[in-house]
Amino acid sequence: MRFSHDPHHDGSPDFVTPNGGHVHVRVRVPGGADGVYARLVEDGEAVLIEARLEHEADGVSWYGVDLPRLEVVTTYRFAIVRDRRYTWLNQEGPHDHEVTDDGDFRLLDSPAPPAWVPATTVYQIFPDRFARDDDSVDSPADHPEWALPRDWDHEPAGSGLLASREFYGGTLEGVRRHLDHLADLGAEVVYLTPFFPAGSTHRYDASSFDEVDPWLGGDAALSALVREARARGMRVMGDLTTNHTGDEHEWFRAAKADADSPEAGFYYFTSHPEEYVSWLGVRSLPKLDYTDSELRERVYGADDSVLVSRLVGEDPLDGWRIDVANMTGRLGALDLNHEVSGEIAARMRETAPQAWLLAEHFYDAGPDTRHDGWHGVMNYAGFTRPVWAWLNTGPEGVRYAATHTSAPLPSSGAAETVRALRAANAGLPWRVRTHSVNALSTHDSARFRTVVGDAVRQAVGVAAQATLPGVPFVFAGDEIGLLGRDGENSRRTMPWHRTQDWDTEVLAAHRRLLALHRELPALQSGGLRWLDTGEHHMTFLRTLGEQVVLVHLTDGAHEAVTCALGDLDARDLKVVESGGGAKARLEGEVALEADGPGFVVAVGTGTLPTPA
Repeated sequence: MRFSHDPHHDGSPDFVTPNGGHVHVRVRVPGGADGVYARLVEDGEAVLIEARLEHEADGVSWYGVDLPRLEVVTTYRFAIVRDRRYTWLNQEGPHDHEVTDDGDFRLLDSPAPPAWVPATTVYQIFPDRFARDDDSVDSPADHPEWALPRDWDHEPAGSGLLASREFYGGTLEGVRRHLDHLADLGAEVVYLTPFFPAGSTHRYDASSFDEVDPWLGGDAALSALVREARARGMRVMGDLTTNHTGDEHEWFRAAKADADSPEAGFYYFTSHPEEYVSWLGVRSLPKLDYTDSELRERVYGADDSVLVSRLVGEDPLDGWRIDVANMTGRLGALDLNHEVSGEIAARMRETAPQAWLLAEHFYDAGPDTRHDGWHGVMNYAGFTRPVWAWLNTGPEGVRYAATHTSAPLPSSGAAETVRALRAANAGLPWRVRTHSVNALSTHDSARFRTVVGDAVRQAVGVAAQATLPGVPFVFAGDEIGLLGRDGENSRRTMPWHRTQDWDTEVLAAHRRLLALHRELPALQSGGLRWLDTGEHHMTFLRTLGEQVVLVHLTDGAHEAVTCALGDLDARDLKVVESGGGAKARLEGEVALEADGPGFVVAVGTGTLPTPA
């Protein structure tokens, strides 16, 4: 399927130029049109505003129009008219029929999130499994009472109570000791899953928010890690659960002890003290009730609140990943999610304007991101799931992240995957998409290497996460080919003492491709224009100003396809990275082919017409 004759617009700087109380938006229309209109929605009413022709060259016309910047969000799409027939262009692409507003382009009217985010790479660390204070591998003699100590080389269980109790003894000092590895990989954000005291190794059942778990080294160890990371130009992000606490949390114990206590209002008791609402019915994770104003103060409102206290001071964090963000403030008919996320975002902006607010969200995050709230999301729906569906080899016993089902992994061709990527991301404001993460694996999923089965297909996935809009996100161990069949089993230890087991081919691919994302502005905040797709390939452009990046990804052999770049003068395209069986011929015309899974990334210069 070729897209070269499709009209195009996206939220990148090449197409959107703020101008005081207005914004100038532009649309690229191959073949021209009888008229182009922007359809703006204000106070629930739609209006068509005619665009003017600004530039014509090489059979491509550019139209521009000034739109008012509305409070909260400016929602628009384009009507391209030829012979009285309308082509509607929204974030999903062009349509020859009427469409709903759900996929419209959206500009948020709130201060922008931190500018450093789109250029970075996140490295996720599950502290218990990353590294110990020393290089020991035997079962730890010292451990919490609830824990089942394990040798460093022991494979984690896959499910059940046993999985959350397995204790390997990783620490924050262990993380600090191995920052050289992260620097060599090209990671610039160290994201730690929860570090608060808890009754499990995943620590999402916090017993207190006032200190770092002593078994991880305490507050001193976190401060030392932050200082060392900052000295290397890295940032450190924490993990905060706003949806629930542990049942041993001091707030919950106080709530159970006294029905008239302030803390009793923090939770949903159905029959005090033994019956209460919990996360997905897990009794050790009682759910928080944000109708309580004192709870809001303690979580994020007060200067000494959980959220704020670790974003200020001598060794502050650089952001929070919010666990179960999609469920926070929601229970049945009650929905305070937008209100709470907006208050959290405003509080962070007031306290630490350069801190990143990243939300966990497994499914359609669009409706939760169209206001001043989460800066970005863990884009499982708009990246992880489509890429898995395309590249997976159907391994037995492997299921999609956090899906409790016996259904097998979905499988699709490249063309269907492109449609899925476009549809799933159509609901996200462009700003949110560039501040969201592209993860191939997380601590809640199977390992991508297990999903795809070999190093070449894994490298194709890495190429996708480094070149599609969003922030590359690496779960510790993915870069050396670690395996894992589900969320618990994937939480394996880093084999620091067994470097002979590392997949050096995959490690090298990570280094090269993450470096491209770091070095090329077009891969950070540039636009995305699809060129071509078929059963086994997808091809797209990322452009920003004069920089053009051509990306070709394949999951198998395909005949040569030629790609028309239209009005882009990109004749100096040069391949800067490639792998597997993909090949490019760039002399005279762009021709791409493959004899197996692979990728090609080429960079050149292009000339886009400047806004009128």
